[in-house]
Amino acid sequence: MAPTPKDLEPDSEEPPGPRSARRVSARAPATRRTLTQTRPADPRLETIEIAAPDPTFLPDVVVEPRPRVRRQSRRITDLSAVEVVVLYSLALGLERGRPEDLLADEETEQVARRVAEALEGEVGAVHLAPVWDDVAGAVRAHDPRRSVVFNLVESLGGRGFSEAEVPRLLRSMGYIHTGGTYQALRRSGNKLVAKRILESNGLRTPRYQVFHRRSERVLTVPLPAIAKPVAEGGSFGVTQDSVARTEEQLFAQVEAILRTYHQPALVEEFIVGREINVALWGNAQPEVLPISEIVFEWTDDPLRKLVTFDAKWVEGSAEYQHTPGICPAHLTPEEQNRIEDAAIRTYQLLGVKGFARVDMRLRDGESYILEVNVNPDLAPDAGFFRSARAAGHTYTSMVLAILKMALASRP
Repeated sequence: MAPTPKDLEPDSEEPPGPRSARRVSARAPATRRTLTQTRPADPRLETIEIAAPDPTFLPDVVVEPRPRVRRQSRRITDLSAVEVVVLYSLALGLERGRPEDLLADEETEQVARRVAEALEGEVGAVHLAPVWDDVAGAVRAHDPRRSVVFNLVESLGGRGFSEAEVPRLLRSMGYIHTGGTYQALRRSGNKLVAKRILESNGLRTPRYQVFHRRSERVLTVPLPAIAKPVAEGGSFGVTQDSVARTEEQLFAQVEAILRTYHQPALVEEFIVGREINVALWGNAQPEVLPISEIVFEWTDDPLRKLVTFDAKWVEGSAEYQHTPGICPAHLTPEEQNRIEDAAIRTYQLLGVKGFARVDMRLRDGESYILEVNVNPDLAPDAGFFRSARAAGHTYTSMVLAILKMALASRP
């Protein structure tokens, strides 16, 4: 019998559509804020090798214990009786990664404001609630008996692996919230855990291995291969150098990930094929929205056709300008059925509620799951709304649908 997700547990993308000016130019590095780095570079430490954490056991954020509030089972049908708290993370710094990675977090406030604008006049009241590290303090003023939290938090305190803590804290305080649960975010946020769950249940993912130390030099994955951080979203750490044709190139990327992101490096066989994004929403029985394909107009080299950080965030780059999303994608009925079936099974195996996006590669008619993005970007020019719009939704109706799913869910 195949192992369940709990057996495999220890106790993340596509470029946007129409471009806007909110992202940084490739000619000018981001200088809006000074990043907080907890591990400053020190050349004297280059000879000391420290293993990255075990990727099957990512540390939880240490939080002050709070008494659990028993949430009354309730189904609210009158939105005029609902107060919505739009909770979003402040982009004050990151404890790992590159300085430019902060661009992804800086978008969150803009998305929060767009969500709040969409809800104005549709619900009883809307409150914007920024949070850096203290979730309880950010929502304390709002009564959980009549408030629902629209959760847009990407991280707490700029720490890695902390996104999943937010729904757990909200639940302990008695709040209903939109989007993924603690369990779903933990499973999907760690690519290794997600891959083990999926492959143990017969779903295809690229062949892979994980590197914890610079001294590990035995490669079992066929080349070309791609190296990426094991537990980052937003294409953090993914550049055109990430796809390696030789072992020397690959191990240089592995070392850079270990040094920069303070976590293991996931190495995968690079699947030469079409880049497919599948947006889904719902609780037990998700609905598949129109499928998108990312088209790499800027290059003919199949090994350069990947969604890098620049393709998502650096507006002056050729990748950013010339990687449109086509929705609905041109697929045969057989391809569409296979992709939809794989996406639905993935959603259910990881225990997702609310909304998510499953990223795949399509090669010779077969789909290979790359990663699962629970609570994906809801920006008006991002991929999830592109699929919702193709299904006939306005931005407001998409936001309201996500809210109603939260109200209809059960603990």
